[in-house]
This record gives sequence, structure tokens and C-alpha cells, in this order.
Amino acid sequence: MKRIFTITLLFIHTGIQLLSAQTYTPVPVTGFNADIVAEAGTNAVAVTSTVIDGSNHILHTQAFAAANGIGGGIINSGTFVSGTRTYQMNPYTGPNALYLSAGGNVANSLPAGTLNLATPASFSKLSILAFGTENNSTVIVTLNYTDGTSANAGTLQIKDWFFGTPFIFSGMGRLTRTTSFPTVDGLPSNPRMYAFDFNIPCADQSKLIRSVSFLYVQGPNISSRALIMALSGVQYTPLTYTHTVTDAICGGANGSIAVTASGGTAPLSYSWNTTPVQTTPTATGLAAGFYTLSIKDGNNCITTVTDTIKKLSLVTLTASASPASICAGQTATLSVTASGGTATNYSWTPGTATGNSISVSPTDTTSYIVTAQDAFGCLLKDTVDVAVKPTPVADFSALPDVVCLGANHTLTFTGTAGTAATYDWHNFSGAVIQSGSGAGPYDIRFNTANTYTVQLQVTEDGCVSNTATHNITVSQPPTASFTVSKTPVCAGESTTITFTGAYAGNATPVWNWGGGVVQSGSGFGPYTVKYQQSGSIGLIIQDNICADTAVPVTVTAIPMPVADFTTDLTTGCAPAVISFDNLSQLADTYEWSLGNGYQTTQAEPVYSYSTPGAYTVTLKAISQGQCATTITKTALINIVAPPLAAFSAAPGANNPVEFKNGTFTFNNTSQFAMEYNWDFGDGTLSSLEDPQHKYELPGSYRVILYAKNDIGCVDSISHAWYIVVPDLVLEIPNVFSPNGDGINDRWSIDGLKARPAAKTEIYNRWGQIVFTGIGYAPWDGTRGGRSLPTGTYYYVIKTSADEKPYTGWVALLR
Repeated sequence: MKRIFTITLLFIHTGIQLLSAQTYTPVPVTGFNADIVAEAGTNAVAVTSTVIDGSNHILHTQAFAAANGIGGGIINSGTFVSGTRTYQMNPYTGPNALYLSAGGNVANSLPAGTLNLATPASFSKLSILAFGTENNSTVIVTLNYTDGTSANAGTLQIKDWFFGTPFIFSGMGRLTRTTSFPTVDGLPSNPRMYAFDFNIPCADQSKLIRSVSFLYVQGPNISSRALIMALSGVQYTPLTYTHTVTDAICGGANGSIAVTASGGTAPLSYSWNTTPVQTTPTATGLAAGFYTLSIKDGNNCITTVTDTIKKLSLVTLTASASPASICAGQTATLSVTASGGTATNYSWTPGTATGNSISVSPTDTTSYIVTAQDAFGCLLKDTVDVAVKPTPVADFSALPDVVCLGANHTLTFTGTAGTAATYDWHNFSGAVIQSGSGAGPYDIRFNTANTYTVQLQVTEDGCVSNTATHNITVSQPPTASFTVSKTPVCAGESTTITFTGAYAGNATPVWNWGGGVVQSGSGFGPYTVKYQQSGSIGLIIQDNICADTAVPVTVTAIPMPVADFTTDLTTGCAPAVISFDNLSQLADTYEWSLGNGYQTTQAEPVYSYSTPGAYTVTLKAISQGQCATTITKTALINIVAPPLAAFSAAPGANNPVEFKNGTFTFNNTSQFAMEYNWDFGDGTLSSLEDPQHKYELPGSYRVILYAKNDIGCVDSISHAWYIVVPDLVLEIPNVFSPNGDGINDRWSIDGLKARPAAKTEIYNRWGQIVFTGIGYAPWDGTRGGRSLPTGTYYYVIKTSADEKPYTGWVALLR
């Protein structure tokens, strides 16, 4: 018998070995701190950052050497290839070396540094391109993984750049770090760069390396230093293998185990735990037993393969069962026969039965193992299965188990059975099937109220279940209905609800008043309910699990209108037109009573009150012709009699009066007035009740009287004409005394007011003119602003061209 296995394993590290056959490829990193390579121009200082030994030297490229006419130089590309190894330096234009010294005591160097992988990866081997100056250097290497762990990769002895072996690259010369005329020494075989490989523990080779850290260890020369310039590595490849087992024939040692391995790090070596040790992938001549193979790869990582060689007999057992499939509780007969030889000592498990034929009654499907011995004592074995067919379980739920007449029961099979099972529901106790078949689920309905027994028995592959039983009940439901005495109602009004349905036993009503407030009533009612807002009345009657819901009835509550109004006037003189502004809310019709027997249904009437008096106004606001509110404003409108203007005058109208007699007396005969305003027609006004007025100029005048009562009503009347004519003869005074006592201080002729074109001249006794005036021009007894002496003065008054001048004298007294 052969058995084949395929397994992928991780390496287990057991040592350190430098294998030149492994292919190292560059690993891009960052973390360099020094630019040590002069790559262009003639100024080595300008293109580098530091010297790297105690005698002012650096490295330079072949391009720099050609540009400056010197020898040596490292490869321009920074790529170093030696056999299967390739190293790639960082660009020469930036930091391209990790420059380390003990404690960082050398200028521009670090005591420790870390190179960070651009892309974390797993490796079976890592190597650095490096060299030392001022003697050899020692560094401790630490691997840092992405899972946060670290591992010590060993201690490296970095060789000085002169004379060390073996090397990767040599004879490039070292360059003096000067601004001009650089020189090269070390040619033709120095300096040198070296490869230094370090450990990756076998158990960690599958981990992703994040970075590599280097710690400089103080050596005998305090001035020595190390320069690390590139990282290269061998990608990790897991080792996988398959193995094929050939068992040994009973009584001999002719078994074998053949292993085929791939992957890992070549070369692979093999070691079996046989005596003698076999070192090939296939171990032969094996007796029955347990065997181990150790596979060592090129990194000394060991993979262990284990397997077992079994004994094989030439005799074969064949076991059988009759019948091979039974129902629980039935019996099967197990038999065994031997071929290719004889067998003895038959034994069966499970159990303790012996012999080549036994009877069994398993409760579950069981694998029976029969064992025996051949003539060499080798163990023989075979297996036979007795399948116990599942006995279906008849169980179901009936939901709900109690329903009202007319409702369905849902029967859901909850037992266990296969797809070929049959179901006997015993005619559902006479129910009518609404839906369902086979295992269900079923919806069934009974047509009369009662308690029923529903049964189920399931048969599958000849196996019959027990009978499941459920009792279900069908109840007679109540009837829910009611009447409402009145709807709609006015908001705040009550209505009566009367139950009109039927029920039995301890049925319970559940009322929903839709926002109404119960005033009286309980249980099935009747109820008196008040509604401020419209609401829907609902009723549910619950009788055990039966219930009935009445058709809801909506009680419409008409919002109560709010009656209100204003008027544009509340007081006026007859006839007074009053406009009514309706401020009512929630109303659609209106009834007005305006206090004098007049009624109207206009929304906003306008009415003329012609009779004085106090009037009470009432407004009734109505909503939907059913709900109303009324507002009454008592003695709201006050109508008073209008004023009546009348007057007479002395002298009367149309009677010419000389200017000197032009004072008129007015007799006010108005009625129902308290305030008066006179317009005398000459721009003069008066508020006296019976005024007198003197006209200052001749003319014909219309006089208007305005009579106003206490609420502002006005009546007016006018009479015309009141005629004033100039005096027929001027009345001229002959004395005045301009002494400032306020009495007779000026010589004035009142009649000249009616003669605006008249010219007055006054002369002294020597015939000199001392005053000239036009029209009415009183004289104050001065000439040129200076007071004249007491004396007699002469005047000449020329009133018009066709009238004889007035002449005479006037005495001026002081």
C-alpha cells in the first residue's frame, strides 16, 4: 500500500555558511548618512560630504577620474557584480554610505545606524557591501521585522580597505578630498570592498524584514571606522515536499518511503533514522515502524519528515451486513469471510462479540470493525456499516390554538423527516383546508365553534413515527355596533352613544372616543360624550380571544364661532354713515341688529343713521347654520343733531358805508354749535361768538361763519356784500403831541386808508417841506429822524386829480 503526502515547511536555522552559489540581488534601502564618492567636476569637496580615513581620502568614480586625468575609480553606475552576487549603491549625488565609528567619535560618523528597506520582504540570506578604514572594525547586526520583533543576526568583522581577502571589488584607488588637483593612491590593487553575510534565523526567514540595524563595537583602534554601502539578499523560498509510503508485507522488511522535496535553499542533504543511516530521498528495505527524515538546506536549516510503515497481510477480510439499512429497533446480521488464506480469532467492535457472524441492533448508523489474525499473526481488519434509517418525528404547531369562528389555524410541521416522507393528518378532524399539502404548512378552518383534536403521523423509508396530537378551539365571536344620537355637534356639545351589538359571557368593550370627554356612562353604555373637536368613535369587543370591531362613526364638532366687530365711527352727526368691520372668526353667516329696528345678514354692512340718539348694536356669528355666538355692544353708536349756522350784521349787507363808519357788528344766531370761526373776507378771522369788525380798506366783502358742535360737525353760511366806500370828507386832526407817552404821538388821518394814492405834504412856517407821505402815512413829528420843535405846521393833501386838495394847519405840541 502506498500513501502520498505534500507538505510546506519553514526552515530551522542551525548554523552559518557562505554559499557562493546562492544568487544575491540588490535590496533598495534608505538611511545612509554620508556622501563618500566624488562623481563629477574637479572639486571633490563640492560633491562629497566627508573624508573617510585619517589621511583625507574618499572614493571616486571612473567618470571623475577621466574628467581629472587620474586613474582608478569605482563603477559609474554603482552596480557591483561578483559571481552570483550583485550590490547596488545609492546615487552618488546624495548620501551613499552608512559611516560608523565607536561612539561616533570620528567626525561626521554615527555610533549606530539603520538601513530601512524600501519594500519589506523575507530573505533566507542577507549581505552587505562594506569596508573599514584605519584598521578593521566590528559591528553587531540586528534584523527588525514588520511584526515588531527583532533578531540578532551576528557580529561582523569589517576588514580594512587595504590588502583584505576575499574581496568583491578592488584596485579603484583612493582620492584626496581637495578642491582642485586631486591625487590617487592605492593603485593597482587597493582599496578593496568586501561582502559580509549575516545570519537570518531559520524560524524567522518567512517574516518580513523592515530594517537592518548596525551597532559599531569599540575595537583596539579608537580611530577605526566602518563604511556600509549596499545591501543584497537571497529571497526566501519555502521548502515543500511530498512523500509516498509503501507498507511492508507481513513477515518481511520490504517497505519504503520516497520523499520529493522542492524549494528551500540549495543544496539539500538527507538523513534517515535507519540503521545504517540512509542519505538519499528514498529509504528502502524498511520493516513496519516509525521513521524520520531530516532535510538540511544550504543555510543549515533542517526540515523533519515523519511517517509510519505498516504491516500488510496476504489474507483479506470481507465484512457484510444483512440488511445493510434498518429502522431504529430492528436487527441486522453481520458476517465476515477470509480470502487468500485462513484467519482466526474474529472480534467485532464496537461491542465484545466474536465469531464470523453476529446480530446487532444499533440505535444510530454505526461502522463495525472486525479483526482477525493470519497464519503469521498479522492483524487483519475490515469495516462494515449498518445504516439506521432515521425515524421521522411527527410534531407540529397549531397557531393560534384558539381562534374565533371564521378564522384560520396554521399548522406548521416542526418534526424531522426526509423529502420522501408521507404525512397522515387524519383528515384534519373535519376542517376545511384553505391551503397546504404534504408536510405543510396548512391553513385550515372549522365551520362551527367547538374543540377539535388534530393528529399527525409520518412515514419515511418504511419507518413510522409516533402520533403527534394538538387540541384546538374555535370560539363564537361577539358583534360590535353602536349608534350616535347627534352629529355634527357644536364644539362643547354632548352626544349620546348607544351600544346595539351582541355579546356573551364576560366580553369586554374597548371604546375609543376620538378625543371626546365622557360625561356619563360605563361598560357597554349608553354614554354621554362631549366633543370640543371632531373625533372618530371606535369600539372593539373582546371575548377571550375573539373580538369584533364596530364600524367607526365620526362625530363632527363644529368649532364655535367667535363674534366680534368694530366700526369706523361710534359718534357722528345725523345723517352719519357707519361702516361695520366684521372681526368674527370661524363663522360663515351673520345676523346684525343695528339698534333702530334695522336688521341685515350682510357680512360687513354700511348704514346711515339719520336720527340723533344712542344705538345698541348686536352681531350673531353662525357656523354651518347650527352653532352661533352673539356679541352686543350697548349704546355703541351716538348720533347727535348737526350744527346750524346763521347770523345777521349791522350795518346790513348791500348797504354802502363810509370808511369812517366801516365797523360792523355781527349777531350769531346759530343753533347746536359750541365753536365758531369767522372769515370777514379781507383776510381777517375771528373765533368770537358775536364779533365786531372794522374794514381797513374800501371794498365789497363776503362774510362766512363756520359753526362746529362738540363732536366736530361743522355747518357754514355766508352773506354778501358788506360794502365800505371812502369817506366823502376827510376828518383831519389839528393837533398831536409826539412826546412818547403813547397818547396822540402821531398825526394820522384814518380816512387816508381808503385813499392809497393820496399824497400828503407838511411845511414849516418858512415854507419848507418837513414830511411827505403816500396813502395812509402817519407823521411822528420828525424830519430826517430828528424831532421838530413845537409849533404850527401846514399841510397839503392831494387825494386825486379830480378832487380839490385839503389844506390846513396842525399844531405840534411837546
